[in-house]
Amino acid sequence: MSDSALKAQGTSIQVGSGSPVTYADIGEINSFNGPGGSAAVIDVSDLDSTAKEKVMGLQDNGQLSMDLNFLPADTQHALLRTAKENGTLTVFKLIFTDSGETEWAFSAYVLSLVINGAVDGVIKGSITLEISGDITES
Repeated sequence: MSDSALKAQGTSIQVGSGSPVTYADIGEINSFNGPGGSAAVIDVSDLDSTAKEKVMGLQDNGQLSMDLNFLPADTQHALLRTAKENGTLTVFKLIFTDSGETEWAFSAYVLSLVINGAVDGVIKGSITLEISGDITES
């Protein structure tokens, strides 16, 4: 095992609200995936080209999804539900477990919030955030 590998345990995702913005942990997260995404490839070939010529377009930072134990009365879970229902652009932070506690801050829409349950289980939620704009690191 690499000594510099970051443990996922202790990583937090925070959601911001209010003015000025204050951030709070989204509780009960079991796993997350993302941010992901890619840039568009723009073909700039012309009649003098001897092979395809391309330039990169704008970055699309894609999505961040998370699975959690869903708590309807939890303040942050309720905030995410409201942001989804209203189509509100919301601010988030992903805070890593490195010694400097690297943070990625971004704005996103709550694209989906799906809950599910099963026999001998708890109510789970799956949330997908659609990132809009840049991700800034601090």
